[in-house]
Amino acid sequence: MKKMVKKGFTLTELIVVVAIFSIIMVAVMSLIDPVSNIYKSTALAERTYANANSIQTYVQTQLEYAESMVVATSNNIGDGAGGVSSAELQELVEEYGRSHFNYIVSAKGRSGAEEELDSVCWTNGNIHVLRLVNSGDDRGQVMHSVYPFRSNDDTNGGFTLVNPSSVTEEPMINPAFFQARDARYNYTYALGTCRFVNVPVPTGGDPDSVYRALDRDFRGLAPGVEQANFSMSIIIDKAGKDNRGSIDVAADDGNVYRAFRSPATIQAAPISLTNINTIVKYYKDSVLLGRRRPIRLNGTEPIAYQSTITPEAADGCGWSYIAKRVSGPDYGKELISSTIDCTEDIYFIYAYTDEMTPGAAVS
Repeated sequence: MKKMVKKGFTLTELIVVVAIFSIIMVAVMSLIDPVSNIYKSTALAERTYANANSIQTYVQTQLEYAESMVVATSNNIGDGAGGVSSAELQELVEEYGRSHFNYIVSAKGRSGAEEELDSVCWTNGNIHVLRLVNSGDDRGQVMHSVYPFRSNDDTNGGFTLVNPSSVTEEPMINPAFFQARDARYNYTYALGTCRFVNVPVPTGGDPDSVYRALDRDFRGLAPGVEQANFSMSIIIDKAGKDNRGSIDVAADDGNVYRAFRSPATIQAAPISLTNINTIVKYYKDSVLLGRRRPIRLNGTEPIAYQSTITPEAADGCGWSYIAKRVSGPDYGKELISSTIDCTEDIYFIYAYTDEMTPGAAVS
């Protein structure tokens, strides 16, 4: 009987097969990994775009129909140390109010069909403050506060904030943007339109990650914000387990910039200042002023229009858009940083005409 001989793979053949499979697996993984990264980056981009778009829509809605506006960064309000105190902010709000609403009056008509003038009244209104938070526990939030005011006679200097000590800030952005269980995002705001540039991995950063910064922030360039072409940038980065997706870096030249760990997204947000850009353009000494309003310095003076830009003048008329101090010892001081600084909060101070109502009758 013929003996059966069993045949199999030799050790060398098995090693060769394993090696071939290893090469194939490496090739497959090299294809899968980029696809996976693209998927993750796309998912992040879609989500952060939706979040950034919601923030942009809110800010646009708040500012588009403002009649006049002051823009400032926190390091230029007050003494620039330790953030902005409530007293320092109130001082800037009062300065804005006096430059626009000192001694303004409105007409109050009688009820009924006849459009008959009943009396001349002082005016009630609101001054809004919108703060884009770039640092601290509330980083990424948009805070909103409202300061009621009234115009009046000489006994109160023509303008009074109504109970400013009771004013509180309220968060306007859904906390889920910052506290979602599936992701933790960091938000940063900058004036003007910016783009990303690659920067070195900062101290304490992830050596296996790519870091980027805003070109204007990294290079210490001015925001470049103008009334006719007003815009801001919204940057969103995904934080790691330590919630530090971005790191503030002190460069050798003294500039401080914020390095964002990839993936991060940036969205340019144009803000159309419709009322400010289409307002009646009244000039004084080649300076564009805001809307001129009727004023009455006291009960005996005739009604006139605001006509000067002298800050101390009772009939002063504020600028429609400004980024500098208009009165006091800091007159002329710039309110926007000369360079972009992502660690500073951004403030908008503004008012709406349609919120103004007749107040007490002029005696």
